[in-house]
Amino acid sequence: MQVVFQITSAGVDAHKAMLGQIRNLLTYAANKGQEIKIEVVVHGEAWPLLIPGGAVEERVTALAQDKVEWLICSNTMNSHYLTESRLLPFVKMVPAGVGHLVERQMEGWAYIRC
Repeated sequence: MQVVFQITSAGVDAHKAMLGQIRNLLTYAANKGQEIKIEVVVHGEAWPLLIPGGAVEERVTALAQDKVEWLICSNTMNSHYLTESRLLPFVKMVPAGVGHLVERQMEGWAYIRC
C-alpha cells in the first residue's frame, strides 16, 4: 500500500486531524499485515507543521520514526523565506509539491487531501 497525503492548511486542528488519520492508517496496515509507505506533501500555508517547536512537533517526529516521509515544496519555502535549517531534520524538499502529487498518482499511489 502506498499513500500520499497533501496538506495546505495552516490550522493546528487540520494538522492534528491529518496526524490522526496517518496513525489510524498505520495501525490498519499493521493489523492486516500489510506493508505501507506514506508520504506527506506539505505546501501552501501548512509549512509551520514542519518547524521545530511547533504545536504538533512530537507527533510529526513520532510518525517520521515510523517511516512516514515528510516533504515540503520548494516553492512554499521560497515564498515564505524558509531555509532547510529552520525545518525539522528529517524533512526533504521537492521541487514542486503539486508536481510530486501528480507523479505519485500516476504511479498508482492513493491520494488523500487533508
